[in-house]
Amino acid sequence: MIPLTATTCFLIAITFLALALILLDHLRSKKTTKNVILDGDEHVLPEPPGPKPWPILGSLHILGRYDVPYKAFADLVRDHDCQVIKLRMGSVPCVVVNGLENIREVNVEAVPSASRKGHGTTFTRSWLTWQPANRIKADPPEAFPIHRTLAFCNWSEVQKTRREMLRAHTFPRAFSTRYNELNGIIAEEMEFMVNHLNALSNQSVHAKPLILHCCANIFITYLCSKNFGFEHEGFRNMVENFDKVFFEVNQGYAADFLPFLMPLHHRNMARMAHWSHEIRKFVIKNIISDRVNSWKGVVPEKDYVDCLVNHVKNETDPPMSWNTALFVMEDIIGGHTAIGNLLVKVLGFLATRPDVQKLAQEEIDAIGLPNKFVGLQNRGSLPYVEAIILETIRIIASPIVPHVANQDSSIAGYRIKKDTFIFLNNYDLNMSTDLWTSPEKFMPSRFVQNGRLLKPEHFLPFGGGRRSCMGYKLVQYLSFAILATLLKNFTITPIPNEDYAIPIGNLALPEMTFKFRFERRIVLLFSPSREPSILVPRTPRGRIKSCDEDEDTRSIVALSDAGHQ
Repeated sequence: MIPLTATTCFLIAITFLALALILLDHLRSKKTTKNVILDGDEHVLPEPPGPKPWPILGSLHILGRYDVPYKAFADLVRDHDCQVIKLRMGSVPCVVVNGLENIREVNVEAVPSASRKGHGTTFTRSWLTWQPANRIKADPPEAFPIHRTLAFCNWSEVQKTRREMLRAHTFPRAFSTRYNELNGIIAEEMEFMVNHLNALSNQSVHAKPLILHCCANIFITYLCSKNFGFEHEGFRNMVENFDKVFFEVNQGYAADFLPFLMPLHHRNMARMAHWSHEIRKFVIKNIISDRVNSWKGVVPEKDYVDCLVNHVKNETDPPMSWNTALFVMEDIIGGHTAIGNLLVKVLGFLATRPDVQKLAQEEIDAIGLPNKFVGLQNRGSLPYVEAIILETIRIIASPIVPHVANQDSSIAGYRIKKDTFIFLNNYDLNMSTDLWTSPEKFMPSRFVQNGRLLKPEHFLPFGGGRRSCMGYKLVQYLSFAILATLLKNFTITPIPNEDYAIPIGNLALPEMTFKFRFERRIVLLFSPSREPSILVPRTPRGRIKSCDEDEDTRSIVALSDAGHQ
């Protein structure tokens, strides 16, 4: 008798296990009926069409053929001649929803309603499936609990309360006190950034750490009334840890759909747990603790920390634990990472498109601002600058966070089972040749008509409905002011041999990414009473100088690179 080696025994065991899984998968699929009756209704709803899944893998092999998995969804629509496609991703039942009206049905109309006889398409916002949703379950308790965050948790009274508490801070009314405070905070950070880049003019600059620092400081100053210098080691580590987490959760792994592969990601999970723990320590020590310890009664709510402390200490309904409050705080602070990564991608597009930069700079110069900062009050005068940001978001096509059906329901006349993942195919809305002219080209002008910013209804940069992005106004405000100020003061040029290929399908960029050269621009201004002169006015730190403070000052001629003067 030939003895079996340990390797042979292992392979035999794996083979039997695979055969058993295939058999179980086959038996389960035979039990699945094509048609079901919903809630006792008289009519029968069909299940959506879709490709026949492979054993174990489901339809993962189809998505694996594409550089961006969402590209597969449009091809499946054509193959099956249907806007709603059923897939099985490993062990996860999924449905892909295509088309604006169907996506709206999920996003906006997905509310339980008696008038619809219980067929309301009700969905719970869930983890991004490209993110480590299932991997979180393998972590130690509370290591990185995505299910507690604003973006990924189930809808509840606590979730509703958390969003309402945030609204006054993330949606400040134009020219209100909070709006003006935010504008001033951005101005201070941009003064630091411009001065820092001036010192590095014409040098190769790794821009991402600087942009992330400024975005994080704006968030923390505005929401928490704290401010940290560029040299603060703890703050710098917190910013880096947020960025590492953001990058990690935007990566797709087979284990997201095949849980038995989870042990292979133990090291990744341990690292994420460590980064999250370090973030928590910084937030408690440097932001929360002194406010909690000094609380003696309800305080005027000047920032978001005051709101959280009052709610928890006062035991206001619905009750919220300190743990939950800290998750909320970390969640909203972490929003700076998305803005920072977005801006680096914007600069990546601009560095190789001097024609786009020139149009934006001409628009900025035309309003004749005498100081370095382009403020929020100038948004209405600079539609092309804002269009650059929208065009970047369109081409990146970062997925709308999927939903999960919390009951048997329907979309577009097709039955959706409880616990089905719902993918909303905004990639096709952003890149379809039926909706856009030359969608593969970077053309900010597509968003500007007759000198005004115009967003087509099929463009959904921040989702929609009651679960739309709570921070989208901050994204708009910060990205506009930072980009406009950079373009006013610098021309962004590429570094030789640097690859500026922009990853699409998510917002995240690696920690070490694009380098740029920021060439200082010299603004020639004139007054009717004097000869043209080079003028770079300075204003007191934190004070925003309005356009009409120098009514006789007008921008007349453009600008040239400092190195060419």
